[in-house]
Amino acid sequence: MRRRICLLSVFLTSLTLAAFAQTDKWTGTWQCSVKQYATASPITMQLQIGVPEQGVLYPAKIKLQYGRFTGVYELLLARKNEQQLGIGKGKYPLEEAPFKLGIWLWYLNGTLDFRNDKISVNRMWINQFGIWMRGLYADDEIWVQTKVMLRDFLYRDSITLKKVNNKPLADSSVQRILHSDLYFGKYDQIVANDSAVLMQVEDQEQYDQDTVTLVQNTRPIFSKEQINDKNRRQTIALDTGRNLFAFFADNYGGLPPNTGNLYMKIDGKEYSFDFRDRPNAYATFVVADLYHPVQPAKNRLTTIAEQRTTTPVATIKVDTANIVLELWDERVEDGDSISLSLNGKWIATGFPVRNNIQKIPVKLQKGGNVLLFMADNLGRIPPNTSVLRIRFGRNSKRLGINTDMHKNSEIRIMVE
Repeated sequence: MRRRICLLSVFLTSLTLAAFAQTDKWTGTWQCSVKQYATASPITMQLQIGVPEQGVLYPAKIKLQYGRFTGVYELLLARKNEQQLGIGKGKYPLEEAPFKLGIWLWYLNGTLDFRNDKISVNRMWINQFGIWMRGLYADDEIWVQTKVMLRDFLYRDSITLKKVNNKPLADSSVQRILHSDLYFGKYDQIVANDSAVLMQVEDQEQYDQDTVTLVQNTRPIFSKEQINDKNRRQTIALDTGRNLFAFFADNYGGLPPNTGNLYMKIDGKEYSFDFRDRPNAYATFVVADLYHPVQPAKNRLTTIAEQRTTTPVATIKVDTANIVLELWDERVEDGDSISLSLNGKWIATGFPVRNNIQKIPVKLQKGGNVLLFMADNLGRIPPNTSVLRIRFGRNSKRLGINTDMHKNSEIRIMVE
């Protein structure tokens, strides 16, 4: 019986991903083949794009083939607007032989532009900044011709991809791109208890016509704004739950690269998301990830929780006090909302359960910990259901949470 339930869960998850892929124009597999001259062998490029997280972050994988060369790379794409996805700077090689492309992958930057059911690469140029010929003879001169062809393809060839299917990227790459400690352009999540943050854009060097775009959960804060003394210092209201701020470099200005800095003051602490940082040099975007919990009357919630029956779900042993709770609804998003308490203290209230994974970082106490889940409502389809994945170190534990207006769910976590 348990195996049937697991198979049904996988089947429903597959249906959800397939349904989303049908409605999201970016999700799926895209392909192109380019001949640089009539008698040359074609360079083929395949781009597989996954289901977006929070509608903003798209995990993706590129496969390049030319002659005996094959390269497979993971990368992150970020939604800039309805017609553009930013191309992440970091490209993690899964396979690369018989040589490595290295810094030449920087040429594949800028945006993917959607038009007439095709997507094309719209580059920001970086060929003038000391990396044009680097690496040509690094391995063996026998591969020079192949390297030149691939370098020119990445640097200046027109790249237009056609969609070949709607199958989203759905392997281990998705978790590695979105949730591992590899840096693809997204900073670690910050918990923001205040309902708003103070924001300002600054140029860290001198005003040279650097322009930037800022998007909050797919909503534009400003678009292609030149950094200067008149930049707005503004307060931005946070959404309940997760807030992804995608900060885009629109150009490299007069003194490359773009040196814009997104400054934020969060709960009295200062943070900067800076294109001057070495991992962000010549990047198309960086992403700030903020989580804002709701803080209503806690005494009332405690009273409600105590009036309901509490059902134990599991006892888990972990080897670290710092864990991450990942919550989502893998069936139909029907308006479910839950509240969570840890050791008697409410850490999230009025938390909406969505199809997209939302993360809550938690610090446990030594020894035993009690995590309580309470339904705020039943949504449109009772009962209140969600999937919980607990990440601790390199390990994780997945559980099903089922609550209603009479029953809570409880998980005990032991820190060894």
